[in-house]
Amino acid sequence: MMKLILGLFFSVGMFYFKNSKANMSLIFFFFSSYMLIAMVCYSSNLWVGGHIFFFYDYYSYSLVILSLWICGCMLMIRMKKLIEFGILILLLTLVLCFFSLNLLMFYLMFEISLMPIFFMILYGGYSFERYEAIMYMLLYTVVSSLPFLWLMLLIFLHYDSLMIMVLSFLIIQLEWVLFLLCLFGFMVKLPMFLFHIWLPKAHVEAPVYGSMILAGVLLKLGSYGMLRMIQLFFFNMKDYSYMIITLGIVGGVFMSLVCLIQVDMKMLVAYSSIVHMSLLVSGMMTMSKLGMSGGLMMMLAHGLCSSGLFYIVNINYECFGSRLIHVNKGSMNIYPTLGMFWFLLCSSNLSAPISLNLISEVFLLISLVSWSMVLIIFLMFLCFLSAAYSLYLFSATQHGQLNTKQWKFKNITVMNYFMLIMHWVPLNFLFLGLEMFSL
Repeated sequence: MMKLILGLFFSVGMFYFKNSKANMSLIFFFFSSYMLIAMVCYSSNLWVGGHIFFFYDYYSYSLVILSLWICGCMLMIRMKKLIEFGILILLLTLVLCFFSLNLLMFYLMFEISLMPIFFMILYGGYSFERYEAIMYMLLYTVVSSLPFLWLMLLIFLHYDSLMIMVLSFLIIQLEWVLFLLCLFGFMVKLPMFLFHIWLPKAHVEAPVYGSMILAGVLLKLGSYGMLRMIQLFFFNMKDYSYMIITLGIVGGVFMSLVCLIQVDMKMLVAYSSIVHMSLLVSGMMTMSKLGMSGGLMMMLAHGLCSSGLFYIVNINYECFGSRLIHVNKGSMNIYPTLGMFWFLLCSSNLSAPISLNLISEVFLLISLVSWSMVLIIFLMFLCFLSAAYSLYLFSATQHGQLNTKQWKFKNITVMNYFMLIMHWVPLNFLFLGLEMFSL
């Protein structure tokens, strides 16, 4: 773990001496590639490895690898040098957050990770509404997590420790008001239905690399925090799991209907993230092994799929000058290869075989139905509507009569297709290593 953190510090330092994007990316992957090889070293223990300040288990290991992959792809996009530096700083905070052994360090990295996205939207956005989006994001995420800071103070006063590994072996019962307030901080970061207002605004105003990192990695901080809450406050989570599962399933169905009435491609992809996160949290709150494994797979699958969708939406935006669906219709007539990638990513988003989305949703659905048979009706609507808005996104943009007045010729480079391949290939071939998710 210290090798990885030192490697990231080295990458930040080399940022000032390397002008070539290719060399910069190679340096970045050289110091983090051993993480990918170490995936075969998984054991059956809850805590796989540790250090005096850091530890890692299945969840943190997988999310760090996802962060490395997404941020490595970001460095290959043409952007301002300050933004590239911000991506490396963001990656460093994410790694420290996922590997934190101390609750206070986890909280600090959890909040600091917002600052690079803040500056990406501020300096990378183009419209005046980006200031409103920034204020929404900061107010929702920072204020909602303040009760967790109060909780850490109470835990330290009672148990003289903030070490996650130590606290996980204790039986900690919280007052229901404090527990729900602490839970809101992670539900906002996911986000779940009723706590999601800031996410579409942030996605619309963020540049493409901001949206990719926000959907691909930062939303996983909320699910990772929920996971740690399950480990630390198991009995509280068990008492109130029915509330979170009900909110997740009903909210997922409602957000699926909202996706079907969207006319902005980026807004549709942003709302689809809320649908996936609602199903993810609902499955994890069953607290079964199947639900936990499905939640981990959904984190990885959604991170790759949503990031790829935001990138391909940006390609269409550069070609047509608009994100409106009716303006982009018939684009397959001009860019047939891009249309193929639209089909591949949209089919993965609706959980078609052989994508990791399918396996994760099957695991989550089985865990939810095992928890309560009443949920079958709602889950049927959720699955149908999820497929409906994904098919709507593909058919409405790729088929129909081409809007020649809006279209302006743009040559799609090999790098654009390479970026899409970097998202689609791991998304559809991780099913070959399902033993990694047998928690």
